[in-house]
Parts: sequence; C-alpha cells; structure tokens
Amino acid sequence: MIKVNSFQKLAIALSAGAFLSSCGTNPSRNEALAPSATSATVETVHFADVPQGYEAVGTVRSATSSVLGAQISGTVREIRVKPGDHVRRGEVLARLDDRSPRAELAAADAGVEESQYGVAETVQVLQAAEAERKLAEDTYHRYQQLLARNSITRQEFDGAEARYKSAVANRAALEAREKQMQARGRQAQSQQESARTVYSYSTIVSPIDGVVTAKSVDVGTLVMPGTPLLTVEDTAHYRLEASVPQNLFAKIHLGQPAQVTTDQGEWTGPVVEIVPSTDAGSRTFVVKVASPSKCPCRSGDYGKATFSVGESQAITVPRSAVVARGELDGVYVVNLQGVAEYRLVTTGRNFGERVEILTGLSNGERIATSHLDQLSDGARVVAQ
Repeated sequence: MIKVNSFQKLAIALSAGAFLSSCGTNPSRNEALAPSATSATVETVHFADVPQGYEAVGTVRSATSSVLGAQISGTVREIRVKPGDHVRRGEVLARLDDRSPRAELAAADAGVEESQYGVAETVQVLQAAEAERKLAEDTYHRYQQLLARNSITRQEFDGAEARYKSAVANRAALEAREKQMQARGRQAQSQQESARTVYSYSTIVSPIDGVVTAKSVDVGTLVMPGTPLLTVEDTAHYRLEASVPQNLFAKIHLGQPAQVTTDQGEWTGPVVEIVPSTDAGSRTFVVKVASPSKCPCRSGDYGKATFSVGESQAITVPRSAVVARGELDGVYVVNLQGVAEYRLVTTGRNFGERVEILTGLSNGERIATSHLDQLSDGARVVAQ
C-alpha cells in the first residue's frame, strides 16, 4: 500500500487546479477563433429558357477576292508586287508586252483621222454642189419665164432644165457620200475604242484596296487569255464561311446574329449570305457570317460559328461568379446555414454576361456572385 504524505497531497491538488483552469471557457479567445462573416450578393439558380445553338466549323475568307488574269496573249514584261504587299485601287501591278496592241491602236487612230478628213472634204464638196444646184434652179425658173414670153428657144430652155436636174442629182449623190463617210467615221471610232481597250489589257491594275496573296507567273512567262497572274484580297471585310447540316436550313436566315470564334479573337456578326445549294457529299450548305470592320482576321483562318436554332432549358450564372483555379472552374455555393462551399462545375455556352453550367449545380441552389476574393470553403456569408 502506497502512503501519501501531506506534501504530496498538496502537489496533487495544485496540479488538478491548473488542469481545470486550462479546461475552462475563454470567451474572448473563442470569439477570435470564430470565422468572420462576409457580405456578398447571393443568387438562386434556376432552369430557364436559353437559345439552343449549333456550332459549325468553317474558314475565314475575304469578302472580295480578285484573281487578275491575262485578257490578251503576250509575254509578262514586268511584275511590280509580291505576295504580302498592300496595294491601292488603280495601282499598276504588272505589265505585258504591249507592242502588238499598241500598233493596232495606232492604226485605229489613223483610221479615225482619215475618216475625219474624208467627212470634212465631203462637206466642202457638198457646199459647192449646193451652190451649183441653187444657181441651176434659179436659171431654170428664169428660163421658164423667158420661154413663156418666147424670148428663148426651146433648146435653150431644155439645156437649163438639164443642168438643173444634174445639179439636183449631184447634190443628192454628195449627201449620200457624206452619210457614208460619217458611217465610216463611226466605224473607225469603234475600232479605235476596241484597240484602246485591248491595249489597256497589257497593264494589270488592282481593282480594289487590299493585299496581294498570290503571284502565279514570273517575268518572261508567255500567257494566254485567262491565265491567272495575281490575286488581290480585300483586307477590310472578312467573312466566316461555315458548313451547316441541311436539316437546319429553315432555321437560319439572313441578318441572324452568330457568335464567331477564331484564333485571332471572337466577334458577333450577321448572316449575310446563305448558299442555297447543298453539297452532295457532306449534305451541308454554306452560311457566310460578316466580320466587324476592324476584325484582326486572316484569310484561311480556322473558325467556328454558333447559330441559334431554337430554345432549351439550362442553368446559367453570371460569368463573374465563376472562379478559376488552374484549369478548373468552380463557384461558391451558399447553403441554408450561410456557409460557403467551393464546388467544381463544368461550363458550357456563353450568353453575353452569363455562362451555362452543365454539371455541378442543381436547380434552386444558391451561389455567391460578389466579393469572391474574400471567400473560402467554410466561410460564413451574409446575403446582401
């Protein structure tokens, strides 16, 4: 049996008191350890009608692409541009050998000049013939009066009458000659215009403001009519040409907005063209969506366009309520006790300032939408 003396009893009593004192309640310390409440906007999520979209893939192309081809045969004498060069409308890009069309134009110019001289000469002769006809007419009328008074012989009168008829016939012949020369003049002018047009084909100019995207020939190449020389694209206006299944043809219309995504950025643009024919292999038709005027686009870029083809039920939340952690997205769900829980979600389509939640949220749950940088798992939330 172990005996405890008075000193040992006192030590035990002091130790027990200290233990009990340490186990007692310290209100100020507990209050310091309790989590503080954060005021935040809380939204209850519900299923709602949202546009149902179809995402189609396509290619960005310039709204205007001009393939400049040769319109006459000849040798390429000069090329002033290369792919990537920006050009202005009317700028000379290339020249072909123009010796043959220049010679034809010179011959046409000479033909016009010759016809002009011919018309001028005919007019002068016609004026002289008109004077002779007028004199013969006056003489004829005077001889008629003299014959009536028997002042001249019949033979003299017949001579005056013959001269008058001859002058009239000569006048008529010269009038026909004048019309013939005028017709030849018009023909010469038409030939001149044709020769001038053919001559202009030897100079290749840009029809638009844009950038050269292709050069198909080099200096010294013999080209024929239709041979492509250069390609110029308009850089101010682009379109995404997307392929859409034929069963959606009735659900897409001109002017309908579409959301476009490319490697260069995103934009919302109207449908400006719907190609009515369907590709027999893919059973799709082409829809063209216009880009904004200052789109950072490049011809040939891969892109996707989302078209609204109806409505569906979905849960959406403000985009600002989604908190990204690494490559994962989540939201702060606030339970009935006002405690926040960070929950991973899967996002879907964007609808302006809101985003679709595919998984992670249920209808009727509450989420925090403000002061997210002050929240953490287990934090108390006071709804504003």
